[in-house]
Amino acid sequence: MPFLATAPARAVCAEDIPPPPPLRALVVTIVAQDGFLDGLLAAAVRAGRIPPLELSTAHVREIPRRLAAEDFDLVIAHDHAGPPRRLAERGLLADGRVVFANPLAVIGPADDPAGVAGAPSLATAMARVADAGRCWVIEQQPRLAALQRPLLAGSAAPACIVDQAGARGAAAVSLAHARGGYSVWGLHPFDRARPAGQRAFVIDEARLLSPLRAWRVTASARGEAVMAVLAELGAPATQARLADFRLEGDADNQAWWPAPASDR
Repeated sequence: MPFLATAPARAVCAEDIPPPPPLRALVVTIVAQDGFLDGLLAAAVRAGRIPPLELSTAHVREIPRRLAAEDFDLVIAHDHAGPPRRLAERGLLADGRVVFANPLAVIGPADDPAGVAGAPSLATAMARVADAGRCWVIEQQPRLAALQRPLLAGSAAPACIVDQAGARGAAAVSLAHARGGYSVWGLHPFDRARPAGQRAFVIDEARLLSPLRAWRVTASARGEAVMAVLAELGAPATQARLADFRLEGDADNQAWWPAPASDR
């Protein structure tokens, strides 16, 4: 699903602004999912403020290899990811800034027997799961496990907690489904998998957001154009539009959040 309908942009005559050659951007998959980044920057491209982007996607672990083998101008990946940060430390990426964030979601039965929908926090969602007598499956990815474990140690934690090695991503969600319980996973990979009988519940809580950072590739000959893109991504109007985007398989959940103002 594209961005939700907004007021039409001012018309710009294509013949007045010859399109520049595209910038090559290497991004993690979710940035290109359902046309997100292209849609976010479409008005700026039409107005001639920035060049179009030619997107290539990669798992974050593949970014160093791809940068060594191919020419790119811009990289966007999760801020907590080690590979791009190490590239920045080596001087291969520069001018990094957080540009937006994607949410983790509570994943559970489509009929939501615990009433997780509308919970104001992950702790509240877990308490509702406990009250409903449902299981919670710990997502074992280390960063996510570290988020869940302290909350599950509280007095309101579910009595049924599944702490099984290897329960990551789709495996954790599948295990939760088999037990009629709940877990957490990224909204974007869940939407790509779309497992039958399950639903994502996005909670507007800062700790459930995963910021993404954009960097200029220092070897790029188009540094000025890249900096224009970074400025456009951080512009208030662009940041305000993030809340309008919906994934094609999920019209109910907000899929992107603005970057913290201090990081733009």
